[in-house]
Amino acid sequence: MEIPLPISLSDVLTDGILGQSSVDQAFAAELGSIQGVEFNIAEGSTKAEIRINRTPGTPFDTTGEVIAWINNNALTWETTRGADLNIPELRATQPLSDALIAAGRTLYGNAPAFIAPFGSRGQALVIINHLPQLFDARRDLIDGLPGLPAGTDLARALSSYAAFRGLGIHIETNRIAFSDGTSLLLRNGLPIEIAGGMGLREVRADAALMSAEHLLLFDAISPRHQLQFNPNTRTALVENMLEVQAFPLATIEGNTWKWAWAQPEFQGSETEGLARFGFDNGILLLTTPEVPLAAAQEFELINVAKPILKRWTHAVLNEGNRQLILLLDHPRLHLPPASFAAVDATLHEPIAQDIDFQRAIAAYAQLRGVVFDGHTIMVDNRQIDINFRR
Repeated sequence: MEIPLPISLSDVLTDGILGQSSVDQAFAAELGSIQGVEFNIAEGSTKAEIRINRTPGTPFDTTGEVIAWINNNALTWETTRGADLNIPELRATQPLSDALIAAGRTLYGNAPAFIAPFGSRGQALVIINHLPQLFDARRDLIDGLPGLPAGTDLARALSSYAAFRGLGIHIETNRIAFSDGTSLLLRNGLPIEIAGGMGLREVRADAALMSAEHLLLFDAISPRHQLQFNPNTRTALVENMLEVQAFPLATIEGNTWKWAWAQPEFQGSETEGLARFGFDNGILLLTTPEVPLAAAQEFELINVAKPILKRWTHAVLNEGNRQLILLLDHPRLHLPPASFAAVDATLHEPIAQDIDFQRAIAAYAQLRGVVFDGHTIMVDNRQIDINFRR
């Protein structure tokens, strides 16, 4: 895909955002723990010598180039790169911002940057003459895509990243494929997951029926799902009689779903394992702090969380302008041994049409310790034919 020349600072930032994320990840891994950075810049020169002291390890020595001077919260460009783009922010003196530093990195192939002290001139923005050995594209995108600001031109960002990595790219409505085999699933322009790990469809199938039976049990215990939540003790009182553990999973405000692990008020959230699972498997809806509520509902993120966190009961608590999604745990919320009546009732519970029913039933049978031969389930020496699900 041919990428049009940038016509705004926003375009320049978009062109570099994923490449810089990949460079930063790889460079951090290469350097390890940094103890300090030393700079040697001669007066009147734009050439820099850089020593990065590491703990442990020998110093990392490299060179760099001063591309701008920083003084009194203003940045004055030294480099002439980007002058032909006719973008005002890339010329002369501008108010200092992180965006200008990122733009400078874009102009220099996304190379790492440091800010060096320089006496009377204030500070120097130095681009170093080194690119680390990058990780593979799949890992880059798993790390980088959750950090894209809202409104980012995704096609441009991915096309620019592909060009940076020397990869071909093919863009379809719901899928973007790279020439190295990396494949990104989209829905309504939103990155959902990257192929190569356990996907959302598989996790949803594995959760569907086990979640359904737990909901039947919770309905019997608390027909109104009435509870009070104590955020200090992470407990909830159900129907004014049963105190259970209660773990914040997410909040809903307006049309936005926000994971508890991304919210300071839930620091130390027991749901941080969701993000780790998402990174391991390329499930971007689990690693992105905020996602559209429509996507959270379509992909059943409440159910997705349950097999990962091994907590199967949830409740929704209304808190003024927001809803708090809680995962609940207590021995009374654990299922008793499987019975014919309970399994039969569960199998007749509605589940999403796009779920692989065969996988869902196989996963449920394994979790409930009953025999499933692909056609029937055996419980209490009685058979349940699953052909009604076909």
